[in-house]
Amino acid sequence: MLPGAMKKEPIIPKGIIWPFTLLTVLFFAWAVPNNMTDTMLAAFKRIMSLSDSKTAWIQVVCYLLGYGCFAIPGALFIKRYSYKAGVMLGLGLYALGSFLFYPAMLVCGWSIGVGFLTFLIAIFVLFAGLSILETSTNSYVCAIGSETTATRRLNFAQSFNPFGAITGVVLSQVFVLSQLNSMSAAERMALPAEELARIQGEELNAVTMTYVVLGLVMVVILAAIYLTRMPNLKEDDKTIDFKGSVRRLLHNRNYVWGVIAQFFYMGAQIATWSFVIRYAMHALHFDRIVASLGDGATTAQITDALRHVEPVAGGFYSLAESVGLDALLPRTAEQAGATYYILSLILFVCARFVCTFLMKYIRPRNLLAGVGVIAIACCLGAVYGTGAWGVYALMGISGCMSLMFPTIYGIGIRGLGEDTKLGGSGMVMAIAGAAVLTQIQGIVSDQAGSIALAYWVPAVAFSVVVFYALVICRKYDPEKN
Repeated sequence: MLPGAMKKEPIIPKGIIWPFTLLTVLFFAWAVPNNMTDTMLAAFKRIMSLSDSKTAWIQVVCYLLGYGCFAIPGALFIKRYSYKAGVMLGLGLYALGSFLFYPAMLVCGWSIGVGFLTFLIAIFVLFAGLSILETSTNSYVCAIGSETTATRRLNFAQSFNPFGAITGVVLSQVFVLSQLNSMSAAERMALPAEELARIQGEELNAVTMTYVVLGLVMVVILAAIYLTRMPNLKEDDKTIDFKGSVRRLLHNRNYVWGVIAQFFYMGAQIATWSFVIRYAMHALHFDRIVASLGDGATTAQITDALRHVEPVAGGFYSLAESVGLDALLPRTAEQAGATYYILSLILFVCARFVCTFLMKYIRPRNLLAGVGVIAIACCLGAVYGTGAWGVYALMGISGCMSLMFPTIYGIGIRGLGEDTKLGGSGMVMAIAGAAVLTQIQGIVSDQAGSIALAYWVPAVAFSVVVFYALVICRKYDPEKN
């Protein structure tokens, strides 16, 4: 059990409730495009007839180029100016990237190939903003209170991140995936060029308008933060000893292994979520079910067939229908698959709050190790399970992942002092693992001809997290005695 003093010390200091609330909103805000992008793999695969490895390039742009290239510049910007300035810059790029979806859609009108590259540019700008935003906000939340409660405070703020994730998937499901034409790649290739262009234009318009509206919301949040007096943690000394900070960080074994663990964790998380829709569609044969209804099937017939495939999703659909959320009922195979993404994120949310509570009684490193082991078991269940049981195991991974990012982040930057900002940027750069492992998982899926076997990739990644928790954190935990 943790010392009583930790339990009594307030997580959120007095006098900063409203600024802390705005910072917490940001955790929600950046999760929306993160998880919308995961569903965009399924959308672009259908719209442009792409392979798993080609659609995975979206994640490369998001996490390797966007997050990987802008975390350190973001940290240096914060060092030079302030956390608030970093937050505002991140939000501005977030909004700009969302608005760039519109010209990308227009380019697709004359060339799908060039249009896809333009979409990748828009996504790059958006995720560059998210990189700076996360670098600023995560470290800001840790810094505005006691270091003793920093990990719990970050876990509390991060508890609202999954709500944004769920919102992103729901937005994609209702406004994008439900609008996709169910024709296969072969059927699309057989269409006249004009008819194919018309269908693709309608589908891409659904994608674009969703992101444009999201950009407008970010402008509103940006204005609210600009007008709010935030805690002033700006440093008097603006000198940036970059080489010295890097040298000290590289000699901090706990930090270095924290970054490595974060790299593999983020790789596992995004690799897992990127292919949930594909996995569920394959395991539960959604495409085959839709095809069996024939070309003349009505939306009502498709919905009726898909909603009764599996009892957990069936219960979710009944609940959604009872509260008037008919838009969540499956109208396409992709939308039916996205339901399991939503259910995974609901489990993620619940587990996050449970784990945050358990940290009052269980050391973070022990909790991290325990959920890591269970995550590995769930990955193996997804690999070797069949039908609904494989899908259930896949959903279980999300429950295990819920506390990993903030816990690794909080433990990894502990005790860094003046190097915290740069150290935090390293933790955010580690999100680049999402691009690497997702690409590997896509390649494994294409080469093996099985998305299920590809879940060996996150299983290996979680083993690194377990090693960090059991070996490295144990040695460097100041509370181990």
